[in-house]
Amino acid sequence: MAPQSLLSVAVAAAALLLAADLATAAPDKLRLPDFGIPSLEPFVIPQLVIGDSNTDAPVNLHINFSDINVYNLPTAKISNIKFDYENLRINAHAQVEKAFAEANYIMDGRILLIPAKGEGKVYLNFTNLAADITINGERHMKKNRDHMKVKEFTFKVTNADKLEMQFDNLFNGDKTLGTSINNLVNENWKEIWSQLLPPLEEIFGYTFKEYSRRIFDKVALDDVFLPPSS
Repeated sequence: MAPQSLLSVAVAAAALLLAADLATAAPDKLRLPDFGIPSLEPFVIPQLVIGDSNTDAPVNLHINFSDINVYNLPTAKISNIKFDYENLRINAHAQVEKAFAEANYIMDGRILLIPAKGEGKVYLNFTNLAADITINGERHMKKNRDHMKVKEFTFKVTNADKLEMQFDNLFNGDKTLGTSINNLVNENWKEIWSQLLPPLEEIFGYTFKEYSRRIFDKVALDDVFLPPSS
């Protein structure tokens, strides 16, 4: 694999997506088995819990999401890749036009003073997600070659144009009440997104730090990056 392609793979693994040469592969091939990286289609999150501690907030929902499958991340595009060779710092920007997820949920709380309660399946559609990625590392020798040990990974979402949600089986399947709550949820999606964002950033950051660590542990620096001219 060419150095620039390998760089893309490394950054992609640390930043939600795959390199261009893997992005068109079949779903069961969207993985990097040589590095111990599982399939990214779907990207699996075991559990995520949100709940506003401010009982006076207009959206005061406690939602336990479980068995979350996030799809379409391999279509994301990487841009603005910058590498500081001396300080071993990588910066990049990632963007995906459409992503969607399905999960189980348990909900309890209120939205605009209206009770909201349910348990079942939930479907989420994301539009124009963007994030900035920073990877900081340090040099270490392995088999007499320089490698980068990933010390810090930052994943910061910078944009989301829209989040649409569909909660099934609200109020034990009451369609009228369920439609009303789903409409309110989508009208107030920004409030829910603000609660989803911190745990999502933490989960993606932790996971892709580990993926990037596995790649850079096996790939020497001079196989990926060209050192600056002296």
